[in-house]
Amino acid sequence: MSSSRGPGSSPLPTTRSSSATSSTGKTPLPPDTANAVELNAMQPIGVAEAIALELDIMQLARLGEITAIKELFDSGKYDISYRDEEGITPLHWAAINNRYELCKFLLDSGADVNAKGGESVATPVMWAAQRCHHYIVHLLLQYGADPLLTDIQGFNILHLATFDGNAFLLVLLLHQEIPVDVTDPQGHTGLMWAAYKGFPSCVDVFLRWGADVNATDEGGLAPLHWSLVKGTTGCVQKIIEYGADRFAETKEGKTPSIVADEMKTTHIWHHALGECGYKPDGTSSAAPSSIGHILRSTQHMSRFYFLLPFAALPAVVTILSSLSIYVSILFTLLFIFGVHLLIKWVSKKGPLDFRVLQRTALPAGVFSASAFWVALRWLHIILPSKTILYTYSTSPFLNLVFLVLFAFMIYFYTCAMIEDPGFVPKLSSRNEQKAETAEEQTLQAMQAMCVETGPLLSHCPWINNCVGNNNFRQFMLYLILLWFGIIVYVRLVFICKRLSGHPFRYGY
Repeated sequence: MSSSRGPGSSPLPTTRSSSATSSTGKTPLPPDTANAVELNAMQPIGVAEAIALELDIMQLARLGEITAIKELFDSGKYDISYRDEEGITPLHWAAINNRYELCKFLLDSGADVNAKGGESVATPVMWAAQRCHHYIVHLLLQYGADPLLTDIQGFNILHLATFDGNAFLLVLLLHQEIPVDVTDPQGHTGLMWAAYKGFPSCVDVFLRWGADVNATDEGGLAPLHWSLVKGTTGCVQKIIEYGADRFAETKEGKTPSIVADEMKTTHIWHHALGECGYKPDGTSSAAPSSIGHILRSTQHMSRFYFLLPFAALPAVVTILSSLSIYVSILFTLLFIFGVHLLIKWVSKKGPLDFRVLQRTALPAGVFSASAFWVALRWLHIILPSKTILYTYSTSPFLNLVFLVLFAFMIYFYTCAMIEDPGFVPKLSSRNEQKAETAEEQTLQAMQAMCVETGPLLSHCPWINNCVGNNNFRQFMLYLILLWFGIIVYVRLVFICKRLSGHPFRYGY
């Protein structure tokens, strides 16, 4: 079957009437919905109907000419309720052209924020959403735009935002009173649209927001079926990872495997199954008690990545300090290569989120292990006062300073690691977070993976957490104390080395 058709004769997400069919009798794929909004310039029908620019309120709205529009209102030639023959208002054109100040002026003047117009009978916020104008969308929603209104094809603003694949806008919209599984007239959810169009980031947002991974449309197709129509690996894998039924049947009795075969995406299907720990037939490739099954646990994988450096670091240091320079370098490289192979093997057995090491607890484990062995070395070698040759007897104040710096550094490090960085809540305090997000103008800094508000420093692998409003101070104090702690520790090491009369050969 050609990839330009849907699976069988089941209804596809479409931007036109569901009754429209191709010459073959099968429902065609949807056109580019993101470009279906009215963007044509308003052309005069004839010379006699041509309007000068300074008198054409629609053209002025497109250009964002607030002063000229004010003059038209003051002169009485137009009022705030003006619409053209298609029902389009100046607010529509201001919204789609990202004219923030003009939109605010029109709204303050009493413009109907939910006015429908154009061929698609859409509201201004729908026009803005299809061009991903985040600030305009938020402004219109603040002024009462109804996110549940639909256009002539039955799509609401959440569907329209999904068509363009903008995960940032989806995050903003999902904080409105929009059910994450709201459907269009054919029963397609936003997750189905994101899967069908091949937007992994949008699929991830919907799934993290609790979208039903096994919801079905009027033809019985689930998101997994739709992801195989497009054949985007990231979408298929993510949907399987979130527990999609790998054997779900449509009303025509077609499983995802059959759909993949019809759409020529079988290789994507098998690859996604393998990456998620399943055989090509969809059955589990690991017994419940096997290592592979254990590694599928997020909790077990996190512990493995975090604890691995506690064993690897002392092994590397021991090799480097115990053997001759050339032999130690060779054995160290071999050891590191072996650890790399182990991590690579384990990551393939684990969940997809653990394929990127920066997103795992490994960097945090490296720092934690380093701090642990430094503290142990200080207690075991540098601090003891059995003889005068140790630093406690000669530099008690410096040791006390190091102890205080180290203790507070670990404290603030732990706080930065476990503290909520400022994730925008999904179910509570939404209005406050939305207002804060807009007022601080941080929409462009929102992360689809973390969904946080500023000040935003992004994800920090060394603390295995994101740095945001709630843990920013702890993170900065941790860095400052770490810097001074390193200086004091190095000073103590040199003092200990000088007192002992020879460099350390063994240590942690």
